[in-house]
Amino acid sequence: MGTNTVRLPETRRRWGRRGVAILFAVSAAAGWLQPRQALAGSSRRSAVVAAVQKAQPSVVSISSEKKAASTSRWPFSAEESQRPRISGMGTGVIIDERGYILTNHHVVDKVQGIEVHLVDGTSYTARVLQYDPQMDLAVVKVDAGRRLPAIVIGMSADLMIGESVITIGNAFGYENTVSTGIVSALKRNVTLADDQVYRNLIQTDACINPGNSGGPLINIDGELIGINVAVRAGAQGIGFALPIDDVKRSAAEMMSTRRLAATWHGLVATESREGEERAVVLHEVPTGSPAEAAGLKPGDQLVRVGDWSVTNTIDIERGLLEAVPGKPTHIKIRRAGQEKALALDVKPVSQITADANDLVWRLLGLKTLPVSAEYVAAASPQLRGGLYVQGVSPGSPSDNARIQKGDILVGLNAGDHNWETIRPDNVLFILRRPEVAQAQTLRFYIVRRNALHNGFLSLAEIQAGETLNR
Repeated sequence: MGTNTVRLPETRRRWGRRGVAILFAVSAAAGWLQPRQALAGSSRRSAVVAAVQKAQPSVVSISSEKKAASTSRWPFSAEESQRPRISGMGTGVIIDERGYILTNHHVVDKVQGIEVHLVDGTSYTARVLQYDPQMDLAVVKVDAGRRLPAIVIGMSADLMIGESVITIGNAFGYENTVSTGIVSALKRNVTLADDQVYRNLIQTDACINPGNSGGPLINIDGELIGINVAVRAGAQGIGFALPIDDVKRSAAEMMSTRRLAATWHGLVATESREGEERAVVLHEVPTGSPAEAAGLKPGDQLVRVGDWSVTNTIDIERGLLEAVPGKPTHIKIRRAGQEKALALDVKPVSQITADANDLVWRLLGLKTLPVSAEYVAAASPQLRGGLYVQGVSPGSPSDNARIQKGDILVGLNAGDHNWETIRPDNVLFILRRPEVAQAQTLRFYIVRRNALHNGFLSLAEIQAGETLNR
């Protein structure tokens, strides 16, 4: 597809929010909006109705403001102060009861204020916690002072062409708009612009309109199976969503304890599903990690982490997000058919930084120093930082790949998966991914003389050097 074939489903104007909110409040008070009580035993309560009622409380409308683009290079000019504010809108979905909300990055990118509106009529100011520009995802947080209804997260690996799906979102400013359709196709690649390419998308004919960005695509069981992201410009019934299995990897990284709490647990897990049974199984337990100290082993199925039942990899981070060093978290696993209780004590990230630097040197032959976004902004404004190369070991995989002193390593790629490299432990996380273990080479991205370059590292050379678990 060309760069003008799709558009992001968002707009810059609010449509009757106050009127819709007043009507909702009056209707609820008058008892008009009581489908569960009135139709609980009715044949009208179809599977679609049940799915919507299950998922809708977890869907939020997002409104924001930002200034129009400036034509002046001087930030204190009169023109700058007179730039009009533009209203924007989108959709999000609650993925954690403590107020963590998933949406598209383009919905909240460079905005000056974010307000989140829940289906019950309440609204809260939100802040952006983490974002992944390549996946076009972001996590925002609201402090509601109460538990919020989190959506049930499903899987996309078993989606079928023709399967019924449902979208819920803030279409054209009409909050909580529901539409139905089917999965039209899978594994679509869509180019929106030179710097935004979507891969492995779900194509659906369920209506996706401006304002639906960041909202859920759910299955007939009310489970989240995609995040709506784009529509085909000028077409009817062609919309796209990020598959939830790809979203979960990005969301788990954005919500990782390493990013949000500066702690490390060492749990490297993958998801599987056999029939209706879902399992999260440890793929690897790094040597010296808190997970190893707790007695966890590869192949263990995680049943519960703290207060959270584990059905996907995000649950691991959710369960350990409030864990602090010195106060072990209770873990329940299933090993050889038997359940076992363990206790995991997270470590501060600061304790592992030196170890990570040492291991990156031994594996890749790179001596690095983390640098902030300003050092790589000239190459791409989307980059959040990288690893400045202070030295390269002669004959190492990095030396053979022609990485040089002074380069800034900003990312690694295996297949359709891209990861940023802001800290040394990011590199180790990537090398331990199952997608990487199955590849022969690892594409790297570096900034050299303010330009973005790429090349390939030989995984055979890396794996021959030393075990990744050390």
